[in-house]
Amino acid sequence: MAYLNTGDKLDRILLNELIEWKDSADRSPVMLDGARQVGKSYLIESIFGKMFFKKVFKLNFEDNPVARELFSGSIKADDILNKVSLYHQEDFNAESDLLFFDEIGLCEQALNSLKYFKEQRPDVYLCASGSNIGLIDRYPVDQTYEMTLYPMSFYEFILASPNKPLIRAFKEKECSLVTHELLSELYRQYLYVGGMPSSVKKWFTSKSPIIKKTLEVRKIQNDLITGYVRDFGKYDSSNKFLASYLESVFRSVPKQLSKSVDTSVKRFQFSKVIAGKSGYRYFQSLIDYLLSTHLISKSQIIERKPPVPLSINDGESRFKLFSHDVGILHALLNIPYKQVIDQSYTYKGFSAENFAQNEFLANGVSVTYAWQSKGKAELEFLMSNANGDTIPVEIKSGKNTKAKSLDVYLDRYNPAKAYKFCDLVGGGQDSVIHTRPLYYICYAAEYITGEWDLNNYF
Repeated sequence: MAYLNTGDKLDRILLNELIEWKDSADRSPVMLDGARQVGKSYLIESIFGKMFFKKVFKLNFEDNPVARELFSGSIKADDILNKVSLYHQEDFNAESDLLFFDEIGLCEQALNSLKYFKEQRPDVYLCASGSNIGLIDRYPVDQTYEMTLYPMSFYEFILASPNKPLIRAFKEKECSLVTHELLSELYRQYLYVGGMPSSVKKWFTSKSPIIKKTLEVRKIQNDLITGYVRDFGKYDSSNKFLASYLESVFRSVPKQLSKSVDTSVKRFQFSKVIAGKSGYRYFQSLIDYLLSTHLISKSQIIERKPPVPLSINDGESRFKLFSHDVGILHALLNIPYKQVIDQSYTYKGFSAENFAQNEFLANGVSVTYAWQSKGKAELEFLMSNANGDTIPVEIKSGKNTKAKSLDVYLDRYNPAKAYKFCDLVGGGQDSVIHTRPLYYICYAAEYITGEWDLNNYF
């Protein structure tokens, strides 16, 4: 897991993929998706753009409606470049400059122009981003290089901290007791702060006393939630109930998560969201909307012998839903800082499982699955590695490593390898089960996606 140190900026792992795109011989325009305020514009303009280009020619279709007028008339690549140069009062240099379309979903013609850049000017470095890309009906299929930016992962959270020795220890996957205590403390802080860049920046730069600082972060989180809810009413004003229904589902996700009695989150219950409404068919469009805006994520439940590949699982209406950010999760539940740090709130396992889900997504595992037997055995995650092997993953929020559900799964299906993540120093393993600290789960994600040396720590 390499990264570039960008000084006082918030380091983002996706920068590496952008660099690979820049250096590739055959480039399509980048389409960067992600929830609002996860740092898409900042990554492209302030980090990637400033590090590798002489100038960034930016068009923001949300803040500046005039930018949309550039796409009236011809949208051929050279015509757009000429208009962009006039707009910025400076010639665009395809060899040294970056063209950036921000919130591109708000300008259909800008979206349509991407195919012309792909076909006519593949030499142009063009990045586009938006928070509603998943809602676009007329998407330029096969014309863009798609990326998704998630809230800052735990690794990125550590990179933002001032503790340089701890950053080195995390990169080297140290397992000493002192490292474990420091990383466990930072992990609990992350559960409260989350990975939204504005919250992370406030946490590491505020000079306020700890109590005030936690309230400053919580205000940022509550403001973000208010912004999400406000956005629900923007895209279908003809349906006066849509915004309230979307908010009900959005707020129901953490409520249902927090009611998990044990460490395994239960399947999403449709009957507990809107009075008088139930069933997957009614909620499908609402859930799909929230998935498209990346405010929630889904883990499909498998209730039989895991199929090969896992993607052919047929239980479309049986799934778990998670919040896109653990800080937002705790803010929605109004769990105060002290309870998160002390891990003293009831049924704390749900936040550990949500943390694991988000870490997998942020580190390249695009789809997750859970396993539940007809009895009481429930396994948090099933993953497929690069070889197609199914790998069971057990998540434990505490120090108790007894894993009855994992034992049931091992007895039934005899996997070659299994992971157990918990609040221990880790490093122990038998012939099958590898026990690791929960905060190192990102490295397991890299192994699962085939990017990690099998002879390494995992």
